[in-house]
Amino acid sequence: MYQLDVKSAFLNGVLKEEVYVEQPQGFVQKNEEIKVYKLNKALYGLKQAPRAWYDEIDSYFNKAGFKKSPSEATLYIKTDEGSGILIVSLYVDDIVYTGSCVEMLEEFKNDMMKHYEMTDLGLLYHFLGMGVVQTNNFIFLHQKKYAMKVIERFGLKGCKSVATPLIANERLQRRWK
Repeated sequence: MYQLDVKSAFLNGVLKEEVYVEQPQGFVQKNEEIKVYKLNKALYGLKQAPRAWYDEIDSYFNKAGFKKSPSEATLYIKTDEGSGILIVSLYVDDIVYTGSCVEMLEEFKNDMMKHYEMTDLGLLYHFLGMGVVQTNNFIFLHQKKYAMKVIERFGLKGCKSVATPLIANERLQRRWK
């Protein structure tokens, strides 16, 4: 699994409706103080910006031959006969991708970097507060940092820990029939 970060993602979105803003200080022209500017592109802080960015990237994925997951609007899948599968997950400006074919992965990354200004973060190590450990045999997700913060917040850092919440060899009995 790999990660890309889109720089200034919201600035890539095209607005579908007309939006006007006041003239910023330093750009107000004499005798034209009441005039406003019409925005051509989305800006950070604009309530339409996230939707405009999502519409832009969704259009890109559709043109590139990806199919959107019917159950997750930000999960895209592309298959290539004989070559494999490419899976892409989008969270705002963070893109996580994986696949079965090295060539498809490289082609995807290079094409994305041509279309958008982005940073290649390489192998995925952290995502949405989760740690990610990858080997050839498995992918392990953990929340070690979060767990440590909870332990510290409740003053349990010096407590004796146990490997299991039950007594070893405890026999459980069914309470219902």
